[in-house]
Formats: sequence, structure tokens, C-alpha cells
Amino acid sequence: MRTSPRMLRPYFMHHRQLLGKLCHAAYESVHEVMAAAVEEGEGFSTGMVAAVQTAGDALGLHPHVHAITPRGGWDREGAWVPVPFVDTGAAEKVFRHKVLSFLMKEGLLSEERAELLLSWHHHTGFSVDASVKVEPEDGPGLERLARYIMRPPVSLERMRWDGAAEEVAYTLKPKNGEPRCEEHLDPFDFLARVIAHVPEPKLHTIHYYGHYSNAARGRRAKGRDSQLETRSNPASPDHEGDGLTPAERQARRRAWAQLIRRVYEVDPLVCTRCGGEMRVIAVILDPKVIRKILDHIRKKRETETRAPPGGADSLAAAS
Repeated sequence: MRTSPRMLRPYFMHHRQLLGKLCHAAYESVHEVMAAAVEEGEGFSTGMVAAVQTAGDALGLHPHVHAITPRGGWDREGAWVPVPFVDTGAAEKVFRHKVLSFLMKEGLLSEERAELLLSWHHHTGFSVDASVKVEPEDGPGLERLARYIMRPPVSLERMRWDGAAEEVAYTLKPKNGEPRCEEHLDPFDFLARVIAHVPEPKLHTIHYYGHYSNAARGRRAKGRDSQLETRSNPASPDHEGDGLTPAERQARRRAWAQLIRRVYEVDPLVCTRCGGEMRVIAVILDPKVIRKILDHIRKKRETETRAPPGGADSLAAAS
């Protein structure tokens, strides 16, 4: 997690496009600190998934970055290089310089104000927290961490409606061992705080850097495809030359169902009629075949819902 001082927060809230640069500064800081910790840092590469967060504890304006990054990276040959220790103090200094630098380039921060912020040594307003760790085999822990970094600004468990006072009561997180307390807000004031954190249209809130970026994944995919050209068998499209076992390939096919179940809380492999488990028979990509199947289903539904000959009078006479 990386935060910025109060003096700089209005810049990011009035210029939302700077939130992406804040994430990029976080990634560059991590990359430089890790590259300096390995022996051959010139060809070192790591990755990061960064999420923009703009809300503080009481829905106040607090732009910061939540990120997931591996504790290591890859050298120029593609071999994994672990980095057991990350100096958060050094990362904080690098992050501070990078944020102040791009704010000066944007014309939002004067050189005198930047020097003032750099002169603060004890309470700089910047902070880097790398205390949360997830082991590689801890899949549920990684999922919980991913849900945390992408959490919405409002927690429904901490919010309640005080009907007597006609106010919104929002529970604050305890600080320094103090008991939990509530902040009572006028409904319109509460909505104003929530609206301030609604992202603008087409503004990305999740960013992928380094090894996890779309460009890096595309380059790896092209390299993998070129290597498989000599090994794959065009006559067997089901295997696609992916080098996976049948069990691994079946698990990959079911991954889409797990994603739908987690996002929409609906199991797409459960039949809505009988409740039994469905299985994928085939994947059809031909538009003509798809159109023919859909036309058949539509005609079948029209036949099932069509009234019997004679209409209601025939039904009355038959009864």
C-alpha cells in the first residue's frame, strides 16, 4: 500500500488522470528497489497489479494505491530470481521523488513546494506498507488479498440507518486501541462523499505492469506459439498444442464457470429445470450453425407458448 500526503491529495481528486501515474510511480519504485537488491539488476523484471483507491476510513478523500507484486522477478533469461527482503524505507523515498517529479512536470507543483516536501524527514506524508504476505500455495489467501485491494469505498456492514435521527451512521475503524465509534452524517452529505469516489467513465482503476502487462503477456504468447508450431498437430484441434494433460485441460475449461459463479453468484453449470449438473458438450464458433440452433430454439418456444386451436372457447367447451 502506498499513500500520499494531505497537501497533494486535491491534485489527484481534481485531475483523476493522475491516479494512473500514481500507480505507475508505485510500480517503478518497486522495480528499482528490487533490481538494486539482486546481483544482475540490469535485465531484472518484476510485475504488479495495482488498484486505485480514493477513499479513506470515513469516505474522506485519500488517493492511494493497493498493489499485489511478487517477492522477486525474472532475469533476462526468464529464470525466477527471489528477493527475500524489500527495504520499504528506500521504496518510500523513491516513490516520493517520483510522485513529486511528475506533479512538477504537470505544472501542479512548484519547485519550492517540492523542496519543502523533500525536506520533511520524519513525517513525510508518504508511506509504504509491505507487511502483508501470501505464500505461493495459499490460493484462498491470495483471493482474499485481491478482493481487499479492489474493495469498494463503502462497506455495507459498517453502515446503518438511524431512523430516529434520520442520519446515516457509519462505523469507523478503531485507531491506537480505541473502541469503535460512529460518525453520523446527513443523508445528502453521505451521498456527496460516496459520489466523490465514483470513477469517471473510461478511467481505468486496475493497472497491470511489468511481467503482468498486456504487452508482456502478448510477447510471451507469441514466443510460445512460435515454439509450438513444430510440435502441434493441426489434425487435432482439441489439444491445440498446449502441452497440457487431459485433466489440466478440463480444469482450464471449467475456469470460466468458476469466474461467473464468483462474480454473479450463479452457477452456470447447474440446470435451472432439474438442478442437475450440466457439462460442456462442444464449443460452436460457426455463425451459421449458431444461427440455426437459435432459430430452432425460438421456434420451439413459440410452439410451446402458442394457444390450442379454437382459443378459450374450445377450452371452455371441452371442460
